[in-house]
Amino acid sequence: MLALIGAGRTRLDPGSVGLALARRWAAAGDGVLFIDGDTTGSRLAERLGAAEASDFSPAARGMPTLIVARQQLTLRLIADHCYSLEGSDSSLWALFAPFSPDGGKLAARWLADHSGDIKMIDRERSIILSSRLAAANEHLTPLLNDAQVVVVLASIRSTNDARRLRTSSQQAGLMRFERTHRLLILEGACPLSEDEIHLESGFRVAGRLPLLEDERVLRTQGGRRERAFAGVLDEVAARSSALLALYAAHGGTGETDGSRLDPHLPDLNGSLEEAAVNGSAIGSATVPDRPPELSPQGSV
Repeated sequence: MLALIGAGRTRLDPGSVGLALARRWAAAGDGVLFIDGDTTGSRLAERLGAAEASDFSPAARGMPTLIVARQQLTLRLIADHCYSLEGSDSSLWALFAPFSPDGGKLAARWLADHSGDIKMIDRERSIILSSRLAAANEHLTPLLNDAQVVVVLASIRSTNDARRLRTSSQQAGLMRFERTHRLLILEGACPLSEDEIHLESGFRVAGRLPLLEDERVLRTQGGRRERAFAGVLDEVAARSSALLALYAAHGGTGETDGSRLDPHLPDLNGSLEEAAVNGSAIGSATVPDRPPELSPQGSV
């Protein structure tokens, strides 16, 4: 599982970026489940619908209907409550959060209560969870503890910003997960080097995203700035895939962590970057294709 967490007041929405990352995994041939875990009422489903001229309603198919079902959480049940976003092969499912902040908090608590079931589902279909740092602190710790990779999206303009990111991440519990790889996506320009950022924040930089309007992130249009944005996400998708593959290769022990706070500890980033360049598949790449009978009704 990969968790993409928005930190501070980023202009890029972590849900939109997480969904764009999920699309890259799906395009590589993997079955992917994207979970909208934002408890702040971001209305990702509504924004995606506006961008694609489609209708994505969580009240009709999403976290609210899944919670109301009150059934054991299985891959089949998840399929019944997701939208399929990537055509007839149904390689990408999306489970959208409620629109209201109160509903979002309820959904986050429900996800945390079912973290064990979600961990089992991650063995069958690769999961990307998106949320925000403040929300993660209160509700999603059990899920974040199960995530093999946590990617934080943050805007850093100074060493003080990097130190604040370390502090807020510690408060949210992100630094306690010893088996979790921690990566950072920078939003916009940053004057610091990657080594400086790692020293001050404890995060390895996985990419630097140019600022882009949310609708363009969701639609992935083909302008010059969009192509630059897409190129960075391609690199992040490859690197996170390599990390998950390495995690799986070590039997899920997480003993390969190369993003700890102490920069003097052994670091595997060189080998990880080499694996990313070689296009390693994500850890769930060996999962069988989704059975046809699981196709969600009303998929778009």
